[in-house]
Amino acid sequence: MANQEGTLVSVSLKTQITDGDQKQVIDLSTEGRLFRKASGLYLQFKEENQEVGPVNQIVKIGESGTVSVIRQGAVSMKQLFIEGETTEGVYRSTFATMLMNTTTKQINIEITEKEVLGSIHLSYQLHMQSEFAGNYEVTINFRRKYL
Repeated sequence: MANQEGTLVSVSLKTQITDGDQKQVIDLSTEGRLFRKASGLYLQFKEENQEVGPVNQIVKIGESGTVSVIRQGAVSMKQLFIEGETTEGVYRSTFATMLMNTTTKQINIEITEKEVLGSIHLSYQLHMQSEFAGNYEVTINFRRKYL
């Protein structure tokens, strides 16, 4: 999955999960690559997950404003976000395989491709195996990294 094309970027990922009165915030800073293909814009980076191990992530921004998140490694999953719709996916780890339902409330994408600068915000509700897993607010910011 190593891809040498594209532009080197700094990536910050913030995930806020709310379940009732419980709130969890996960922050990640890493570097990755941004590249364009015919089907959309791709942001690729590696997440060092202390619990399960390294996970490669690809965030695809489709031309129609959809967002796909593909994770491979210690955890594998594909999640499709379409504003106002519920989509299905599968989450696989060494511990279990679970069905996911994602109801996307809001997608906000602001990207200046020429300057290699952008922000992707996803607001969604997640169910794993039909059980409510929380309300998620995910913000991914990236900017060109100069060597």
